Amino acid sequence: MFRTRLLFILALVVGTAAANAFSSTARAGAPSAAATPAQEKPPQAAPIDSDWPTNGRYATAQGVVYVGRTAEPPTKPQLEYFDVATHRIGNLVKVEGNRYRTQEKPYLDFDLRRPEVAVIEDRHAIGDRQGRFGFSLWHIRDATHRPLIVLLEGADDSTRDMGFLIPYFAANGLDVLTFDQRGTGISSGNWRFTGPADKAEDVEAALKSLVGDTAVDFARVGAWGPSNGGWVAPIIAHHYPLAFVILKSSSSGTIIDNVSYEVRQDLLHSGRFSPQQIDDAMRFERGLFRNLETNSDWASAGTALKKARTQPWFPLMRIPPGITTPPAPAMLTALRASLIYDPRSTLEHVTTPTLALYGALDRNVDVADGQRGFRAAFARSGMRDFTVHVFPGADHLLMLSKTGYESDALDPPRFVPGYPSIMIDWLSRLGLTARTTQAAPVEQTRSETK
Repeated sequence: MFRTRLLFILALVVGTAAANAFSSTARAGAPSAAATPAQEKPPQAAPIDSDWPTNGRYATAQGVVYVGRTAEPPTKPQLEYFDVATHRIGNLVKVEGNRYRTQEKPYLDFDLRRPEVAVIEDRHAIGDRQGRFGFSLWHIRDATHRPLIVLLEGADDSTRDMGFLIPYFAANGLDVLTFDQRGTGISSGNWRFTGPADKAEDVEAALKSLVGDTAVDFARVGAWGPSNGGWVAPIIAHHYPLAFVILKSSSSGTIIDNVSYEVRQDLLHSGRFSPQQIDDAMRFERGLFRNLETNSDWASAGTALKKARTQPWFPLMRIPPGITTPPAPAMLTALRASLIYDPRSTLEHVTTPTLALYGALDRNVDVADGQRGFRAAFARSGMRDFTVHVFPGADHLLMLSKTGYESDALDPPRFVPGYPSIMIDWLSRLGLTARTTQAAPVEQTRSETK
């Protein structure tokens, strides 16, 4: 799913949004999409209603576009698209009738009259120890016993509406399961208190509740784990007989190590600090993480925190405003749930065929270290089918980028060539995909306005 913030969202948990988690006034959310130049300002996106195009694959004279709803509170619901010909991805706004336009220049106009492949949503809710958990099964009408892919999420407040990926997989032969993160949609709880193991437990419960649904072949269920979701997918594979796992920009190390990598990259990117200052900043952060892991020696942590606040690098440390040492109980619980996890013991038991995708310019995950960790763990597990692909010129989201930093993504936003089609190609090798066509392609138009 395309976002203006990264799928790897731990920064929000250990940054300002963690403080907001315990405020009655704020909820973390993605910033709104960039404004369009005034001289060619398109209309604002309409709320999701019956007038919106059906989630699906739409045929045009020039090629194919996938369209799906996306919703991340408190941002208004959007209509996300992926244009196969240009690899562009973003949100659409309604112009008039069935005509929709991209928010970014050069504008693409789509006449979305009737999908070549329409996706049907079956909404579900189950109860467990955390209360209600809401999810959806997305499928094609009258299609039965198809493979199923579970679309996992990062540590954020996203809902089951996951944009173009739903029709993308559905039109290529797989049913799709998505869910409301804890505390979003109809799901009870709080996503900030939900760690990888809890997320895996939710997904496993959802899968078990669907057993008997003829739309799904339960011998061919897999998971797509982007970024933070890459810690969740192997847990599911360890407990549930998955047929495949796709990891996108995922770390094989601890969450804390990965956050430290991100912080160091931010310090380097700023260009304002000497090597000694960066070393000092990282030493402070490692110490604070040790306090968090052990829940001890908070007096020393308080002294270190007081000194760190005087340093020019402190604003980049992602320390929640007003944090105390020790943190308040609710804050401490949230931080520990979100940050204390080591996947290595789980990875050493995973033998599920796995595809790992990376961007060579990723500034949120150490790509070389991630590969080494997965290979080492899977060698111990006896994994026989592990494929890694690194895309040159791609960032954490596998978008084309100048440097890999979010602020340096190419304009207009677009995926690196080869993504997301590499996933379908790999699944096809496993015998898990098939082109789905419900009707003859509908003649549609697309125009570009410079």
